[in-house]
Amino acid sequence: MNINNFSGVEFVTPKSIFRNIELDNLYRLPKNYEMIRQNISTMGIITPLIVDSKSNTIVSGNLRHKIAVELRLPLIPVFFIDLGDDMRMVSLSSNVQRDKSSMEKYKEMMLYKSLFPSTKGQRNDLYPELILLKEERDIALSSIPKDTQNKLNSIGLMCKELFPDEPTKLEGFFNEIDNGKSSLNKVYKKVKRLKIKSNCKSEVPGGDFVTASSTIYNKSSEILSELENESISVVCSSPPYWAMKMYQLDANQLGQEATVEEYINNLKKHYLEAYRVLKKDGSVWVNINDCCKDGEYQLVPQRFVLMMKSIGFILNDEFQWLKQNPRPTGGKRSIRRHEPIFHFVKSNNFYYNEEWLKDCEDQNNSFSIGTTQDCPKLTSSLDFNGGVLKTGVASTRELKKKCEDRGVALDHQATFPIDVPMICLKLTSKPYDKILDIFNGTAMTGLAVIELGEGREYFGYEPSPEYMLASEIRLSEYELKMCA
Repeated sequence: MNINNFSGVEFVTPKSIFRNIELDNLYRLPKNYEMIRQNISTMGIITPLIVDSKSNTIVSGNLRHKIAVELRLPLIPVFFIDLGDDMRMVSLSSNVQRDKSSMEKYKEMMLYKSLFPSTKGQRNDLYPELILLKEERDIALSSIPKDTQNKLNSIGLMCKELFPDEPTKLEGFFNEIDNGKSSLNKVYKKVKRLKIKSNCKSEVPGGDFVTASSTIYNKSSEILSELENESISVVCSSPPYWAMKMYQLDANQLGQEATVEEYINNLKKHYLEAYRVLKKDGSVWVNINDCCKDGEYQLVPQRFVLMMKSIGFILNDEFQWLKQNPRPTGGKRSIRRHEPIFHFVKSNNFYYNEEWLKDCEDQNNSFSIGTTQDCPKLTSSLDFNGGVLKTGVASTRELKKKCEDRGVALDHQATFPIDVPMICLKLTSKPYDKILDIFNGTAMTGLAVIELGEGREYFGYEPSPEYMLASEIRLSEYELKMCA
């Protein structure tokens, strides 16, 4: 940096010098902007601005210049310095102590990278000036911890690949960090999972999955063209919940609608088809939950019931699934521990069997109640702590590990326990019945069908290739155990 022409403080009009657009784009207004403005209004500008004498461009002092223009100050103090090619470097280094957002840190890093493109593998002995470039870059970035630099850089690179036409996605992830909603490490892991999942979309072949007792179609359930009218005895499903933010990669994905009304209308397309394929004495079981948005619950379950009634379904029963590990519910309200499980039928002449309750051990009345063992009844609240039916539940953790071994990052977090479909099937299905899950996921309903056996046949619909592979792993391994 050449400062031989340093000329002392001069007082000039704000309009006679130019704002540094690069810094304007790099840094946001500080949170204490109004306080700074008030101080300058009262005391004037005490610290002179630094301005490049050749271009008349501000090197340090954009914020003070902005306030001076707003306050219409006639003159402001300025140091004019001949910086030459070092102007951008000094502009950045003058902001080292600034309190920066994650996006500002990232943009700053990218700007340093363009200024000093020294990379690993370059021959410093052939190009000794690269040593100086690297030293200057490292000094300039010393205020940002190395681990933070690496993670911010990785998030930026992955977002460019994942969302090339959606630059606001990157800012959204960084805002999660700055707003205290998540940590840098958690956001990094989240984006990394999306990246792995994106790679899987091109690497996992997808396609239908068929075994002796199961058929899963790799497609949406809006049109069940493979199933005949009134061919299914039981539909057991849990649709994607609305507004549960998952940063899905696919556009227009069910559950990511802008409004709850749109979500319910989209669900209706699926359950119209379910009504068509359901037998007259059949049953439909649905696990669906509400969400709190803009300070109030959205009545998703209630809206869903009204929609099902408009199709022609009859609401026969409602259970409350009592969860042991509910997700925290923010605001001035309790943590929502329960989720409804609705039982719909086509007519009042539906198949229903409670005889199996007589053979179950339920000493703590976790799911049944009765004066004697000869006449138990299900309770309306189901507590599945520990697995009330004493069934072999496939571990989600184990399934994730097996999927990773096959190159798939499984992010399915909403798997219900096997007890849910098991109770539904024991109540309303017979041997050799056909069972359907229109939102297959990782085939927990399919697992319950295989375990119950007695000639029951499972059909699922799942558009995700990753979940198709997870379903294949889950069902294939279990069928092998059954045959062993």
